Amino acid sequence: MENTAPSLDLFTLLEIALEERNEAAEAFDIFKQDAVMAHAPEAGHEPAVTSEDAAKAAAEEVDGFSAEVSGLLQAASDEDLSSAYRQSGGEVGNPVAEALLGELKRRNLGI
Repeated sequence: MENTAPSLDLFTLLEIALEERNEAAEAFDIFKQDAVMAHAPEAGHEPAVTSEDAAKAAAEEVDGFSAEVSGLLQAASDEDLSSAYRQSGGEVGNPVAEALLGELKRRNLGI
C-alpha cells in the first residue's frame, strides 16, 4: 500500500524536532536531579539501571534531535528556509524562527 499522506513542510518538521529535543532536555534534567537525590543501593546490590544511565541516554537523545534539526536546516533549499521563516512569523523566542533565522544568516540570505 502506497503512503498517500502529504509530506510535512520544513516548518512543521523543525517544530517537531525542536519539541522532541526540548522534551529530551527536560528528561535529562529530571534524571540528573533524581541521581542526586537517589538513595544509595543496599550494600552488595547495584541497580541494573541508574538515574545517571538514564540521564546519559536522555543527553544522547538531545544530541540526536539537535543533529536532526541541523540536518534539516542544511538540507533545505533557500526558498524553503525563507518560506518556513515567514510561516514562523519571525517571533523572537520562537525556537523554530530563531533556528531558521540563524541558517538564513549563515547563508547570507535576506529575510
